[in-house]
Amino acid sequence: MATVDWSCNSQQDMERFLCWYLKGFNRESGDIYSLLHPHFLRCDYAQKSLTVFFNVKDWALNPEGTMHGGLISTVFDGTFGALCHYWGKQRFITTVSLSTTFLKPVLPGDTLVVTAKATSIGRTLMSMTAEGTTHDGERLAATAFTTFMFLDKEFSREGWMCPPERDAL
Repeated sequence: MATVDWSCNSQQDMERFLCWYLKGFNRESGDIYSLLHPHFLRCDYAQKSLTVFFNVKDWALNPEGTMHGGLISTVFDGTFGALCHYWGKQRFITTVSLSTTFLKPVLPGDTLVVTAKATSIGRTLMSMTAEGTTHDGERLAATAFTTFMFLDKEFSREGWMCPPERDAL
């Protein structure tokens, strides 16, 4: 495996990085993101956007039988984080604020599709908005907006490994 080339900025580089990054959550580690099992759907370098989907499992339901609101916020936060990691390159990031508006219930067996888009990328802050839809994009279930901060601390170049070819994903 080759080290991530942080100097590359293109649609292909963005796809490669985000597929690799999200694939890291699809393991049996037991952390919340691996339990939510995010799947890359698409990204757009020019639009600075990322679309990820999550299949709603029974463990994610509240007592009313719909997806727990905290987990919907977590799904947004994780999607925002993935997008922010691409633009922040090897810098650590943190969520500064996150606001979620719940519009419709997300039901067991639904697929929650989250599309996040950067609205502003500065030297230290990145703002983003997102929509979460179900039923093949027909039903808007929730929206969110956030601000993330790029920290001064960086990951070691050896700590971020990425497959050299997109086909290897």
